[in-house]
Amino acid sequence: MGWILGLGGNAIGLLLAALILPADQFDITSATGFIVSLVVFAILSGLFTWLVLKFLIRNAGSIVALTGLISTFLALLITVIFTDGIAINGWGWIWGTLIVWILGMFIWLIPGPWRNHQRAGEGRR
Repeated sequence: MGWILGLGGNAIGLLLAALILPADQFDITSATGFIVSLVVFAILSGLFTWLVLKFLIRNAGSIVALTGLISTFLALLITVIFTDGIAINGWGWIWGTLIVWILGMFIWLIPGPWRNHQRAGEGRR
């Protein structure tokens, strides 16, 4: 259930960035391309979060809070390079990364049944 929440948060973050920022900075180029980009971004975001967190804990534990921000930027960069659903230019890299990252963090604070599911799963181990 958590991956659905993450995918939804990423979708909302990317859509919001496209709505807030000018089209020449952050643009969704097509609906089909956006879906492909969303899936690629979500997978890369999770992978980079894990890799960056592992690196930062080992080398610089005091900046672990930046893990999500760094991961979001890297996932956006690779997604834009390898898919055609999202176009980012200029200040869109900074503002888009911040919008998607903040939304991604905020979405995990929303209470809901996925919280109980995680707790119940932890108790069964």
